Amino acid sequence: MTSTWTIALRNLARNRRRTLTSGLALAVGVAGISLLGGYVARVELFLRTSAIYLQNTGHIVVYKAGGLEHASSRPRKFNLSASELAAVRSTLSALPEVELAVDYLSGVGLLGNGCKSVPFLGVGVDPKLHARVLQHPEVVRVTPDLARPVQGKILAEYASIEGAVALSSGLARRLSKSRVHDQLPPGRTAGALPDCKAASADQFAADANVQLVALTYDGSLSAQDGEIVSTIKTPLSAADETTLVTSLSRLQQLFDTDTATYVAVFLKPSANIHAARDSVEARLRGAGLQVSVYAFDDERINPYYAGNMAMLRSIFTFFSVLVACVVALSVVNAMTLNVIERTRELGTFRALGFTRRDLLGLFVRESVLLAGAASIAGVLVARLCASLINGAELRFQPPGVTDPYQIVIATPPALSAMTCAALLCLCALSTWSAVRRSVRTGIHRLLSHAAA
Repeated sequence: MTSTWTIALRNLARNRRRTLTSGLALAVGVAGISLLGGYVARVELFLRTSAIYLQNTGHIVVYKAGGLEHASSRPRKFNLSASELAAVRSTLSALPEVELAVDYLSGVGLLGNGCKSVPFLGVGVDPKLHARVLQHPEVVRVTPDLARPVQGKILAEYASIEGAVALSSGLARRLSKSRVHDQLPPGRTAGALPDCKAASADQFAADANVQLVALTYDGSLSAQDGEIVSTIKTPLSAADETTLVTSLSRLQQLFDTDTATYVAVFLKPSANIHAARDSVEARLRGAGLQVSVYAFDDERINPYYAGNMAMLRSIFTFFSVLVACVVALSVVNAMTLNVIERTRELGTFRALGFTRRDLLGLFVRESVLLAGAASIAGVLVARLCASLINGAELRFQPPGVTDPYQIVIATPPALSAMTCAALLCLCALSTWSAVRRSVRTGIHRLLSHAAA
C-alpha cells in the first residue's frame, strides 16, 4: 500500500506544470467556496442574533390562536389574557431547554412633541427582562453596536423615571427630540410649552417630554406623558421611524388592558429550536391553551431573515455547483491526458501482474494526493484573504438595514473540513469516471498502441 502511494506521488512530480495548474485550480475553488461560505455563515449569525434578541421574537414565539394575524386589529379577542399568560409561563418554566420567557405587548398610537404628532409602534416589556435579553452573551459577541443605545442608557436604568420611553433614532428625529433625559440640566423634566409658529426646532430639544395618545381596547381615548431616556437603533430601517419601547405596565395602562400580544421564548444554547417548538406547542396545548407557536425563522415571523437566507443559500449553492463542475472538468481533463501519455506504462504494469483495480486505484491516489495538497493550500489562502478583508474593516449596508455593518468573514473549521472532504470525493469520483474505461483495455492493445 505504501509503495502504491509512493508511485502516485512520483507520478504527480513527473509533469509538474500540469500538476501545478490543476492544483492551482482546485486551491482557488476551495478558497472561493470557503470565503463565500464563511460570509454566508457570518451574515446568518448576524441576522439570526438580530431577529431573536433585538427584534423581540425570541427563538420561539407564542401567540394566542389566530393572534399573529388578528392581534393588531382585534387585540381584545386575540391577545393573551393575564390567566393565559400565567399558564404559559408556568408551563414553560418546567421545560429544561427554556432559558427565559418574556411577555410583549405591541400597539399603535400617536406620539407628539406639543406641536405635531407622528404614528408610533409601541413595544411594552419588563425592563429587567429586556436588559437580560440585550446583555445576552450572543448579542454582546455578534451585534454589540445594535444593543447599545445611541444616547442614554437601557430602559432598566430608569426605574425611578415615570413614563420612561426609548425612541428609535428616526422617530426622535421626526419629533426634533435630539436630547434625552440625562443630557438635560438637573431638575428639567417637565416639558415647556412650545411655540408652534416658530421655525426653530431647538425649542423641542429643550426637554425630553413627549405625549402618547392611543385608543384603549374599548375604544376610548387615552393619553400619557413620556420622558425620553434613550434613543436606540433598530435592526431594520422599516422600524426606524416608528419604534417606541417602554415598560409593559406603562403600555398596558395606555391601552387599558392587562393582556400581552405574545410571549417570546429564549432557549439555552444547546437546545434544538424546531424540536423545542414542537415540545412547547404540545405542552401548551396539553395544558388546554389555544395557542399558535412559531420558530423565529418562520417567514411569517421574520420575513426579512427568511427571505435573505433563502437568497444567500441559493447564491452559495449556485457557485458551489459551478465550482464543482469546473473542478470535475479539470480533473477529468488532466487524468485523461495522463492516461493517453502513459498508455505504454499501463501495459507494462498489467504485464507485471497489476490488476485493473490496482491501476484504477493508482490514478485515484494521484487525484486524492493532488486534491489534499490543493485543499490545504486553498484553506490557507481563504484564511489569509479573510484576515485581510476583516482587517480592512469594510462596511456594507444591505437593503432594509438601518446602518452599514462591517463585512466579517469567518472560516469555521467545520466548513473548511466539509469543503475539503467534498473536493476529495469529487476528485476521486471524477478520476474513476475518466480512467475506468481505459484500464479495461487489453494488455496487447495498450502495448501496441504505445508502440504505434
